[in-house]
Amino acid sequence: MLLSLRSACAGVMLLVGCASEVMAQPSPARYPSKPVRIVIPLGPGNSLEIATRFVAEKLTSALGQPFVIEAQPGAAGQIGTERVARAPADGYTLLAANDGIITMLPNMKKQVPFDPVRDFSPIAQMIGIPFALIVHPSVQAKSAQELVQLAQAAPGKLEYSSGGMGSAQQLAMELFMSVTGTTLVHVPYKGAPQAAMDVVAGQIPVALAGVPIVAALIKQGKLRALGIASDKRLPLLADTPTLAEQGIPFRFATWGGLFAPAGTPNDIVRVLNRETLVALNSADVQARMAEFGFEIYGNSPEQFSDVIKSELLKMAAIIKRAGIEPQ
Repeated sequence: MLLSLRSACAGVMLLVGCASEVMAQPSPARYPSKPVRIVIPLGPGNSLEIATRFVAEKLTSALGQPFVIEAQPGAAGQIGTERVARAPADGYTLLAANDGIITMLPNMKKQVPFDPVRDFSPIAQMIGIPFALIVHPSVQAKSAQELVQLAQAAPGKLEYSSGGMGSAQQLAMELFMSVTGTTLVHVPYKGAPQAAMDVVAGQIPVALAGVPIVAALIKQGKLRALGIASDKRLPLLADTPTLAEQGIPFRFATWGGLFAPAGTPNDIVRVLNRETLVALNSADVQARMAEFGFEIYGNSPEQFSDVIKSELLKMAAIIKRAGIEPQ
């Protein structure tokens, strides 16, 4: 009898323990029950932040809790990205990152403090970011070909800025130099906005930059756009020819997506994916995105995961073919 009583008590304790574990897990039915933080591991004012804010406003409205943007730049995105990789997998700390961080940086660096596949649960690929070749208005070149000629005439003299070592801007220019047979000197900054603003200030003559952060500056005459690294002209900058139109076979664009730490309950990932796609398909968000030159994507977590795995391999091959040595 004593043994039976002990067994029964042990069974009750086991049930209580299991119930406690279940209760400790975030319930999708009441998710979110508190504010959600979206970490952007880039400097303030970057292209990804602009787009993510549009989506976060919609998530806040749809899910009834604030989705708060928090910038944590440093080490070309490594610091903030590692933070989210180590965060609790409960849906309350998310990552908004671009492919510069997720697929390029791991191929440009010998070691990064996160695994882009193992450490994250992809939620949705949100947007595409086209790039433009920009110069300060004092630069003599009025076209991309004229810039190439200037660079070829003085190898290693022209400087270009980027958002940091291993950033998308650096990779873009490394590939551009490989295609055009030019050599420019890399000047890394702590973020793409700062890199672009020093071209505006005339401290750096050249950059390849995301259109959303430079379009207004181009229209104001503070920067000169020499070419768009896309397959076709952008409505936002309709007078700027593509690089391909100018005889330079170069295309470069990045994307931005939303991630959760690996192990986040699938139902929560599904909720976030559903509402992100609703936001991206809303007329007002699409109109606001178009004002900055974004391309709108939107896919399932599984599709996004396939994109990441495929592009990690693709970037590795591109970087090797261009002769870029991981640092």
